[in-house]
Amino acid sequence: MRIDCEVHAFCQEARQAAPVIDGSLERLESAARGSSITGLVLIQPTFLHCNPTELFAEANQAQTPVRLIPPLVRSLAPEVLEEWGRLGAVGLAVTLDDPDSLADSLEAALQLGFHLEVSGGLEGRERLAELLLADGHRLVFRGFGLADSTRDPAWDPRLERLLALAKGAEVWVKLSGVGRVPDRWAKAAAGRLLKGLGPAQLLWGSEWPHVMAAHAYAPSYAETLAWLGELVPDGDTRGRILSETPAALYGFRN
Repeated sequence: MRIDCEVHAFCQEARQAAPVIDGSLERLESAARGSSITGLVLIQPTFLHCNPTELFAEANQAQTPVRLIPPLVRSLAPEVLEEWGRLGAVGLAVTLDDPDSLADSLEAALQLGFHLEVSGGLEGRERLAELLLADGHRLVFRGFGLADSTRDPAWDPRLERLLALAKGAEVWVKLSGVGRVPDRWAKAAAGRLLKGLGPAQLLWGSEWPHVMAAHAYAPSYAETLAWLGELVPDGDTRGRILSETPAALYGFRN
């Protein structure tokens, strides 16, 4: 099984950015199958805000094995999170901007076995991330952990702090963001992450179809996968990032 750890599914009429993009699950699954991707992790686009109703509705139509990452932006009753789990959620998308208000929900998520997918990077949140890890949470940092793409990865203190946090911990970093970061920087950052973490802590997400204005050029699905090939040229290493590592984290049968 080859797994894309970040895709976006949404109804065409709900689209509010990047004209001409069709976010139907049918189109997404067809594109993924064309690139031999056989497992998908659906993450709700931010323009759909905090209500995951559409996310679950889209997933219910899936012909491909899927796992879901709904957003956690306000405190929710444990019963709500339990229901999300029954509907296919395995983790929660968070920003950690206001963690105190989410304390009860984060504890419930931990008991349910959910991991946390962090947007916004690690900068200024190192101590909080350490506390979450100490409590038993598993953390996934999206978009290269939002390291500083204006800095050389060999000398980027943000990247160094991320590597220090992740070493020996239940932390994963997602290689994602084609079009949002310069290709040369992405290749250097991927090399630094491979050296510091290895494929057992790296994931890949196409972020397809792209829904922000910056992605209005709408690269094809195959192009997003080809980008991973440029970042990780070794086939065996890339195979682990696409298969064994995400299958174990997201609970796919590999």
